[in-house]
Amino acid sequence: MKIVSFVLTGVLLPVAPFLSSGKARADDIHMAQTRFGLADGSSNVLKINGRLTTPEIDGNSGMFVEKITEADNADYLLVTSIGGSGCPAFYSFVKVTRDSATPTAYFGNCSDLPKRSVVPGKSVTLVFPAYRPLRSTSGGVPAESYVYSLTTNVLKKNGKPISTACKGGKCE
Repeated sequence: MKIVSFVLTGVLLPVAPFLSSGKARADDIHMAQTRFGLADGSSNVLKINGRLTTPEIDGNSGMFVEKITEADNADYLLVTSIGGSGCPAFYSFVKVTRDSATPTAYFGNCSDLPKRSVVPGKSVTLVFPAYRPLRSTSGGVPAESYVYSLTTNVLKKNGKPISTACKGGKCE
């Protein structure tokens, strides 16, 4: 009986907050509070105050949302699209203002272990270690560095600007 009790406790306690009510919690890893409303990725599509971003940003098998900084009249989110064992994660920066929420296309090298640094009012940097999926026969993906300028909204990969446009009206 002790084993069954332990297993049930270990399984049910972590999910109990989500079972107790239909409302999402602001401290949920799928949500972040901005100055302009709640950013919610719990349904695997990002909404700000219940409205979709433009372009729409969808997660793969899950979505984490985190407010990482603010500058002037905008808050900045880091959205993590969760994948599988072959590619655990891709990322998007989302600029949220009173009137809009604009994501970048997803980026990254599949690593779910980037090191982050923020220069307040200026930039956010994500440095990804080299990534090699389990059971892969290829060499994997080399380390990459991305810097997002808060003043120009330009994303650079290894020092070179890259397109942040999403295709077909969606970032997926």
